[in-house]
Amino acid sequence: MFSSIDHRGRYAYGNQPAIMQWNLARLAETLLPLIDENSEAAAGAATEVLNGFVGAYERHWDEGMAAKLGLAVPDRELVKDLLELMRAQKVDFTRFFRALSAGTARAMFTQPGPFDAWAARRAAALPADRATVAAAMDRVNPVYVRATHRVEEALAQAALVRWGRSTVSSRWFSRPFDERPGLEGLRRPPPAGGAPYVTYCGT
Repeated sequence: MFSSIDHRGRYAYGNQPAIMQWNLARLAETLLPLIDENSEAAAGAATEVLNGFVGAYERHWDEGMAAKLGLAVPDRELVKDLLELMRAQKVDFTRFFRALSAGTARAMFTQPGPFDAWAARRAAALPADRATVAAAMDRVNPVYVRATHRVEEALAQAALVRWGRSTVSSRWFSRPFDERPGLEGLRRPPPAGGAPYVTYCGT
């Protein structure tokens, strides 16, 4: 969930790794007395761990994106080009990966030419058994996510129920990787022209 007061993009998607490291550094500062009685030794030990964050994050990021794309070996350039293509043509992040495994992702691009070129590069890197690839992708790419406009709908409905006891949220958001009849609307993007949402860090 984004924060409406984050005007400088501190918690924007692309900035999250650096903010994660910054937050870990602040946590480490509070733990220094528990790490070592000697303040310099404690700081050195904490710094050594923090210095390993970037490499660990990038490794997990590469592996995670490879799984989302069905690749046996991570390809950072392929991922970078895809994200730029999706940004330029305003393609929904969650819906894209499920459509990719289903073979329908091309229809999401208003100008499919650049996607076709990218898809050819990906195809050359895929394992031969495409059915197994698609099944593996569906295990890591959710069908449903807690999109802001859907969360607002769930909260509004729950507010109408005494003590806020409602099954709406669990019905909508449980089993996010399994397609279920009757929930097709949850896959649609938010309606165009809607009022901007006002949310905060604790929302």
